[in-house]
Parts: sequence; structure tokens; C-alpha cells
Amino acid sequence: MFYVDEKQMARFEMAYEFPLVVHETFLKDKPREFNDWHYHEEIQFSYILEGEMIMSCMGQDYLLKAGDGVFINSNCAHMSRPTNPESARYLSLNIKPSLLTLYHGSVVEQKYFLPYANSPRTQIIAFSSQLAEQQLVIDEILLLFSLIQNKEFGYELDTFGQLLKVWKYLLIFAETHSNEAVRLERPEAHAMLQYIHDHFAESISIEDISRHVHLSKGECSRLFHASYNSSIVTHITDYRISQSIPLLTGTTLSMAEIALQCGFNSSSYFTKIFREKVGVPPLQYRKEKEGR
Repeated sequence: MFYVDEKQMARFEMAYEFPLVVHETFLKDKPREFNDWHYHEEIQFSYILEGEMIMSCMGQDYLLKAGDGVFINSNCAHMSRPTNPESARYLSLNIKPSLLTLYHGSVVEQKYFLPYANSPRTQIIAFSSQLAEQQLVIDEILLLFSLIQNKEFGYELDTFGQLLKVWKYLLIFAETHSNEAVRLERPEAHAMLQYIHDHFAESISIEDISRHVHLSKGECSRLFHASYNSSIVTHITDYRISQSIPLLTGTTLSMAEIALQCGFNSSSYFTKIFREKVGVPPLQYRKEKEGR
């Protein structure tokens, strides 16, 4: 239904004539039992079905429990991880932004979509089921899910109407909570993330990244941590490990070959870091996955 490409952009399969899709994520099924940093063109509404997780976005962490909801705007980098071994499961609705604009140049596009597409107030909005005002929005999102999943006659018309209703609630919520502290991901932060994803198989230094985005090393480190709650070095290592997993489970490459392709200078160092990050050595991880 979807895949994440080499640039960490999630690409969803959806019909051109009605571009939206619902999918379920169970974090325990992910290679490292969490959803790594990624982004997508589509706007996204998610509803937590069970468990508890932390959604990281814009340099902030949002604790989400069963019954809560969250909105993620287009091209906003984010990741989700469980708070305990029982993991978390959630539904996501992904919608092509063009579906919300009616047509190019329309008042809907100009007044109710474009001003909010890149607004810091609407990059991520979490809704708590413990607050009556926010539960109303969650209920409307659940109705939207239900219409799409049941697919009764005329569901496209009902879904489109409900989607516009949910979008209106979202904008009202953003306007009435405008005094809350918000941050907008700076282009340089995204450029650093992209540079790491493009060059993870090579030797990468903070100096290389600094030159690429034309910022000092100190500013690079501060900006990256503020945007992604992680140091540059930690993210490089985490990303290399995440890229090694498909090679472990989908190929017969040796540990030395995988280490080389993922930017580790030796198979022993790769094994050491993999064990620290995943909990088992890579060879054992491969055997366990093959035995399923």
C-alpha cells in the first residue's frame, strides 16, 4: 500500500480520481519496532487504536494514548516510537492535498488551504481524548474513517463532505490555539536530514554537513537537535542501521558487504552497533526473521 523511498519519503498507492487511503500501522511489526523519520506529500490524520506512543515532530515529542488523534501536515518530517514493549497500533488516513483545494485558484484553495499549508500552527496538531473539545474533533475524524472503510453507495460524496468538515475544525482549532508555542522546521534542518540520507553509505562528518548547508558546525548541531530531538551523529548511526535491515532480511549478502554498503568501516563495528541498537547481533536477527 505504501513504501518509504531512499530519501525517506513515504509514497502511497491511491487512486488518482479519489486520492486518499487508510492504512494501519503496528509498531511492533516495524523492523526496529518503531516508525523511523519520514515525510510525505499527503496530509495525514491518525487515530491511536491501542497502546501508547510518542510522535516526534518539529523538535517536540507528543505523547499519544489509545483514543487520541494527531494531524501531520504535508512534507513535515516525523517519527513514532512506542513507550513500552507492548507497542502501539494506529490507523492513518493519507490525503493528497489537491483533494482539499477544490480546483486551482478557488476560494477554498486561496483562503482555506494555502495559508495553512506551511503555517507553523498546522504542521502537527495532537488531539487528546481526555479533553471534551478535542474529543469532538476526534469523533469527526473517526466518522471520516468509517465512511471510507464501509464504502457504501455514494461514500465518495459523504467522505468529501466530511473531509471538508474535519478540515474546518482543524483550522478553527489552529486559530484558537495560536498563542501556543510553535516552531517551523527550517529548510537547513531538512537539508541536513536529506544529506545524511543521500550519503549514509559514505564517510560523513559534521564538517561535510556544515559546508553543505552553509552553517557553522555548532549551529548545525543545535538546529538538528532542535528539529529532530537527536544529535547528528546519532541519526547517522540510526539511519545506517535502518538501511541495513532490508539487506539482512532480503538478501544473502555477508555481514562485511552489508557493513560496507551501509557506511560502517568494518563488520565487527557494524555488529557491535547493531546489537546496541536492535538488541541482537545482525546474523541472529537474520536467522530469526528467516525462521518466521
